[in-house]
Amino acid sequence: MADYEIREYRPGDEHSLLACFNTVFGDQPGFRPRTLEQWNWAFRRNPAGFRIWLALHEGAVVAQYAALPYRVNLRGETRHFAQIVDSMVHPAHRAGLKRPGLFVQTALPFFAAYGDPHKDVVHYGWPIEEAWRIGKTFLDYEIVRTQTILGRAAGPGPTELPAGVERIERFDEQARWLYDRCSGPWGASTIRDAAFLNWRFVEHAWNRYEIYGVRDAGGILRGYAVWRQADWVRPNMGVVVDWLVPPEEPEVGEKLHAALLARARAGGAEALAALFPEWSPWFARFQEQGWRVHPTNYFMVARNFIPRYDMLWLRDHWWYQLADTDLV
Repeated sequence: MADYEIREYRPGDEHSLLACFNTVFGDQPGFRPRTLEQWNWAFRRNPAGFRIWLALHEGAVVAQYAALPYRVNLRGETRHFAQIVDSMVHPAHRAGLKRPGLFVQTALPFFAAYGDPHKDVVHYGWPIEEAWRIGKTFLDYEIVRTQTILGRAAGPGPTELPAGVERIERFDEQARWLYDRCSGPWGASTIRDAAFLNWRFVEHAWNRYEIYGVRDAGGILRGYAVWRQADWVRPNMGVVVDWLVPPEEPEVGEKLHAALLARARAGGAEALAALFPEWSPWFARFQEQGWRVHPTNYFMVARNFIPRYDMLWLRDHWWYQLADTDLV
């Protein structure tokens, strides 16, 4: 192996890092070069910080293993999970699968630095097939679940928002109040507070989201849904990126559900998609509203750093949405 400097990110590395990123991913269909502003949003303005390990050759970044950390409520304690993203090796420095190459050499110190009961309890991701093969062979990746989604046609009906549903421009402290009402039964979930939600949706550097909410007579937020129209599983879908509604308030869910269908019709999206853990009451209720379960090519993988939070536990207790991914 050539001489590499393998270390944590340092300020100033981002310019070479972006050049490597745009080279590695530049041949993908529809690719648009990653900008410094987009990188800053993801890794400098994330309220939970950053996780980046790099390999440099002759001063230039040629590999990266990185993650987006999120503050998580884990059985009543605030911990961190981190989503593996943008991991890469420059084409000129790849070794294939026959031996641990630069991808693995960069990942191992990443896990040593961040994977710890007092740092990140879980690292997770939705890897492509090649990354999965490397990860399960060398990095202790395991499968949490083969991912399904819920989908349905928009169908005929109103195109205006129903009464009682409003567009939310920015989250405030009421987001955390709502999250606390919802999260009691969940073993683990990303904390939905104003800092996370505004960073993830309102301030996103390249995607545009629409947030719809329902309030009670006192103006208190009772539930919200985040919408994006995008090419995902199929072209021009209406995607429910985040859903936070107490199951004990089905009337709130019904209003938001009607709003999502209306938004899909108004935007010309013929189909909608949503993601819920199978154990969530909303997984069943959406099916009662005409949604059907569909397979996908995605599978959630993870590596845990506290033994009791293994893949079976995560499957049965971890609430996550598309908001916890970088897919849409």
